[in-house]
Amino acid sequence: MSKTTIFPPIGIAGSALVGKDTLCSAIIYQFNYNFNLKAKRCSIAGDTIRKDLKEMIFNKINVSIDMESPKIKENIRPLMVEYGRCMRNHTKGRYFIDILNKNKEFGKNYIPIIPDMRYSEYENDEVYWLKVEKKGLLIFLEREGIEPANKYEEKNNKILKKAADFILKVPTVLNTEDYFLKTDTEIEKIITTYRRDIFRPSNKF
Repeated sequence: MSKTTIFPPIGIAGSALVGKDTLCSAIIYQFNYNFNLKAKRCSIAGDTIRKDLKEMIFNKINVSIDMESPKIKENIRPLMVEYGRCMRNHTKGRYFIDILNKNKEFGKNYIPIIPDMRYSEYENDEVYWLKVEKKGLLIFLEREGIEPANKYEEKNNKILKKAADFILKVPTVLNTEDYFLKTDTEIEKIITTYRRDIFRPSNKF
């Protein structure tokens, strides 16, 4: 029987459009190609929201939620946001993270990198889940000229930043991906901390 390793997640928080997905990709690249550890992107809410609403949106407005059209995304985004908020409020922040908890494959032989850490409104919300339940690492990303998109983001960003293990500040650049590739020292520090302090052999079953 092959050995199974359960890896704690790494969460990325920050305002919309700050570059969380780009940082996620850069971290995954470093893990996979420079440290020989498998890592992949995971989502707290986005994937579940799309799955929950896909059929309804197609039946009612005859569009696919998976389409890449910016116009379509902009049109359905308010519905997705409000649905997410409704489900969070109904479960005191647990709806989406409890779905991840039920996924027996989550973190199994790979490092989950989560670029949509957004909330810490309830006692056992996303930050508690990441850092206490999963013993993971939290990164807060800032970018010059990018402000919180709304009052909810502004409120939660303050808590997320305070709870972060790393705070990365990105200057205003045209290509954020190139910036992360050229300044990978910070990412290497994050990975070194993860390997030394977060992931331990006791997580192996």
